[in-house]
Amino acid sequence: MKLLLDTQLLLWAAGQPERLSAAAKKLLNNPRNELLFSAASLWEVAIKSTLGRDDFRVEPRLL
Repeated sequence: MKLLLDTQLLLWAAGQPERLSAAAKKLLNNPRNELLFSAASLWEVAIKSTLGRDDFRVEPRLL
């Protein structure tokens, strides 16, 4: 199954996986699923990163 992740889910999966539900973790960890995200999500992550918030835990270039 192809899964299109929105920006928030992408951020949680990459930096705060404890915030994901058990069902979301199961879908994300299933090797049969193809995880996709848009270029707009990367743009949003880059913007959030430049705000310098202490709780931001994702390095955009690693996505």
